[in-house]
Amino acid sequence: MNRSIYYILFLISFFLSLIFTGCEEDNVDSQENYFVEFLIKASDNPNLIEKDIVGTIEGQTITLEVSDQLDLTKLVASFLRQGGSVYVGDERQIPGVTVNDFSKPLVYSIVTDKGSRIDYQIKVVKVSDSEISFSSFAFLKENNTLLTRDYSGVISGDVIEFVMPSITRNLVATFETDAAEVLVKGIAQKNGITMNDFTQSVTYTLISEKGVKKSYTVSVSWSSPIPHIEIKTDQNAPIVSKVDYIYADLVVTANGWGSDFTGRTRIRGRGNSTWGLPKKPYRLKLDEDASILNLAPEKDWVLLANYLDPTLMMNAVAFKIGELLELRFTNHAIPVNVTINGTYAGSYMLTEQVERSKSRVDIHKEKGVLLELDINYDEDYQFISNSYALPVMIKDPDLSDFDGVERDELFQKIKSDFNQFEQTVASPLFPASNYKDYIDVESLVKYLITYNLTQNMEINHPKSTYMYKDAEGKYFMGPIWDFDWAFDYEGKGVHFTSTTNPLFRKLGSSSTGFTFFSRFLEDPEFRALYKVTWQKFRTEKFPFLLEYIDFYAAHMTDSQMNDYQTWKQSSNYPGTTNYPAKINQLKSWLEGRAYYIDTYVSGF
Repeated sequence: MNRSIYYILFLISFFLSLIFTGCEEDNVDSQENYFVEFLIKASDNPNLIEKDIVGTIEGQTITLEVSDQLDLTKLVASFLRQGGSVYVGDERQIPGVTVNDFSKPLVYSIVTDKGSRIDYQIKVVKVSDSEISFSSFAFLKENNTLLTRDYSGVISGDVIEFVMPSITRNLVATFETDAAEVLVKGIAQKNGITMNDFTQSVTYTLISEKGVKKSYTVSVSWSSPIPHIEIKTDQNAPIVSKVDYIYADLVVTANGWGSDFTGRTRIRGRGNSTWGLPKKPYRLKLDEDASILNLAPEKDWVLLANYLDPTLMMNAVAFKIGELLELRFTNHAIPVNVTINGTYAGSYMLTEQVERSKSRVDIHKEKGVLLELDINYDEDYQFISNSYALPVMIKDPDLSDFDGVERDELFQKIKSDFNQFEQTVASPLFPASNYKDYIDVESLVKYLITYNLTQNMEINHPKSTYMYKDAEGKYFMGPIWDFDWAFDYEGKGVHFTSTTNPLFRKLGSSSTGFTFFSRFLEDPEFRALYKVTWQKFRTEKFPFLLEYIDFYAAHMTDSQMNDYQTWKQSSNYPGTTNYPAKINQLKSWLEGRAYYIDTYVSGF
C-alpha cells in the first residue's frame, strides 16, 4: 500500500473514532441526568395547599395525585435532579420559585451543557376531595352578648361582608363548611366559640381533607353611631340642683349597643367640683329597674360629662384597667350623645351608680357596708377615723331606713369595725399586726396599681375612694371612681405631661389618704404581691388596654367633634380639633407611665 492510501485510511479511521466517542459520551451524559425528586411543596404554595404533593417518577413520567378542588393554574414545583438544568419550553425552572399552569400538558426537560436533553411528561391525576367553602357565615346573638339580633354575612366569591352596629370589636362567628379545618392566623377556629377582632378584615383559611386551602376575607362595615339619650323634663324645667330630682321622659336610642328604651325617670345634677363646670354631670333614677344599653337592670344611672377630659375617655380607660385587673364591681363605660329638652348637651359617658345591689356592689343589704373616703364629707352619716383622721362616709346601707336605736347601734358598729382595722395599720407592730385579717390585700394591690397607672393622686386627700365589706368579712377596695383629675392633671391643670411623678405625695395638711395608703407599701409581702400583680398585668393585659383606647376613640370621632363645637367657647374647656393626636398622646403617656412603674417595682 502506497503512502497516500495509508494516509487516507488513517484520516477516515480517526474521524470515525471521534464520531463514536462523541456518541458514547452523549449517551453517558444523558444517562447521568435525571430527576431524583419532584413535588409541590405547601411552603412554596402557602395560599393553596397545607400538605406537600409528592410526585411519582416512573421512567420519564412524573405523576402528581392532586385534589379535584385544587386550583392548578399557578403552582410552584420543587425538584432535585442529577446534572443539567431544567426547562419548561424555553424557560429555565428555579425550584420553589417558578410558577406554571399544571392544568395544561407540561413537559419538564433536563438539558446538559453539551445540549443533550431528556423530557419528563407531567401527568396530573385528580382524586375526589371534599368541597371547601363557606355555605353560611354569621354572628349570632346567642354567642355574642352585645348583639341584639343575628347578623348574616353576604358571601361573594372569596369575600364575606357585614354591615353591623359599632358595638364591639370582638365577635364569635358561626359558620357552615365542608372543610376539614378552619384557621385564622394559624389558629384553629371552633364554630360558635372562637372570638376574633373584626376591627380590621379577618382572613379565614379553609383546609380540605387532602390539604387544599381556600381563603375568605371577612369584612365588617361598622354602620351606626354611639347611642343617643334624650331627656325631656316635665314642663321643660331646667336641671339646676344636685339635691332635688325633677321628673322627665327618657328615650334611649341604642343604635345597636343594646335595646332601645323609653320610660320615666327623675333627674338631678351630681358631682362636687364637676357640678360647678359649664357642662353638667347628671344622676338618673328610673321609676322601675330597667336594663340600659345591655347593662344589668337597675334604677340608678350616671351620666358623666368628662368636661375637663380632652379625650372624653379617661374614666373609661380607668374602668378598663380595673376590669383587666379583675377588680370586683368595676363599672362599665358606654359613650353616648345626650339631648336635654331638645338641645344637644354634648358627649357623655353612661355608667352605673356606685351602690349596694345584686348587680353593683353585691353585699348583704343590712349587714354589708359600702364606705367612701372623701374630704368633701357630705353624706348624712359619717365619722373621722381614730388613727389617721380619715373622712369616712357611709354610702350603704342607708341608715335613715332604720329606727333610732337600731340606727345608732349599726352606726357605732360600722365605726368601731373601721377603727379596729385602721388600728392594725397604724400599729407599731405593722406589718406583723394581723392587718391582713381585716382587708383583702389582693384587692388593695389592684386598686393601688389602677391609681398608680392613671396617676390619680386624689387618693392622697382622699376623695372618691370606696371600700366595702360584707357582714363579718374583710374590707375590699373598690369600686374605682372619678379620674377627671388623674393622668398628671392634679396641681397642673393640664393632662399628660410628666409620666414619672409618684402616686403618693403629701398634698397638704389634710393628706390623710397619703399617710394611710402609703403605709401598706412598708410591708415586704405587700410589695412582693404588688410587683407580681403588676408584671403579670404588664405582660398579659397592657396591650389590650391600648387596643381598647383605639376602639373607644374610633367610635367617638363624630361625637367628640360635636362636643367640641358645643363647648369650645368655655375658657377652661380642653377640647381639641385634633382628636387623633390627643388619643396618641394618651397612649404614649400610658406607655411612659407603665415604664415608670416597671422601674418602680424593680426596687421592691
